[in-house]
Amino acid sequence: MILGIVYMSYRKKERMALIQSGRDASILKEDGRCYSSLKWGLLLFGVGLGLLIAEFMAKYGVMSAEAAYFSMASIFGGMALIIDYFIEKYRKGDEPDKTKTL
Repeated sequence: MILGIVYMSYRKKERMALIQSGRDASILKEDGRCYSSLKWGLLLFGVGLGLLIAEFMAKYGVMSAEAAYFSMASIFGGMALIIDYFIEKYRKGDEPDKTKTL
């Protein structure tokens, strides 16, 4: 909570400095597209899949249980975040650029 308060006060100071210097504060405006549900969904799916595979690896003695759970959850969670990055990059490339003028 404290981090959020510090972030908001810093953001306000930054915007006020832009306005005082005569520049437009709209350059700080976020694009409004939020893919957080996609990111969290893929992350949780990847970690779940990693834990499932780790269970099989530990059951059949391929790896020790601790190493299997930690490594598979990390590997599949990381792969899910990489997939999310490419999906977001692809989606942003399909949308027309609003900043271009004719």
